Amino acid sequence: VASIASHKIPESVDVVVAPSFVHLSTAIAANTSKCLKIAAQNVYLEGNGAWTGETSVEMLLDMGLSHVIIGHSERRRIMGETNEQSAKKAKRALDKGMTVIFCTGETLDERKANNTMEVNIAQLEALKKEIGESKKLWENVVIAYEPVWSIGTG
Repeated sequence: VASIASHKIPESVDVVVAPSFVHLSTAIAANTSKCLKIAAQNVYLEGNGAWTGETSVEMLLDMGLSHVIIGHSERRRIMGETNEQSAKKAKRALDKGMTVIFCTGETLDERKANNTMEVNIAQLEALKKEIGESKKLWENVVIAYEPVWSIGTG
């Protein structure tokens, strides 16, 4: 983070780094750039409460974070996170003022079956259904298209 922050980043560009949760505090402390944002890799879909092992939006905000990745392919595949759960997480984070990096993407099997558009549209439709037409909320959504078949875990 310190190395990235030391480079001159144009003010029109936001660079986002998403370290593992245990390294977030170190990354935040090392960040000296206004253009470098630190993001969490996930957030829980409910608020503060007895959710052992989960991290709420409020906790991320307390740490000073402004960005969160939601719907990553590994969360969907390994943890069984649904489009609706991802959308609910996004809505919760957006309502609290965070910027959401919302991941979409299809698996190799879905691609081979010519379902690329169907899969991605379903993921985005779930998000649209949850957050509606609010321009204010959509301004804080970054869509990260990540074809699962093109990455190491795909």
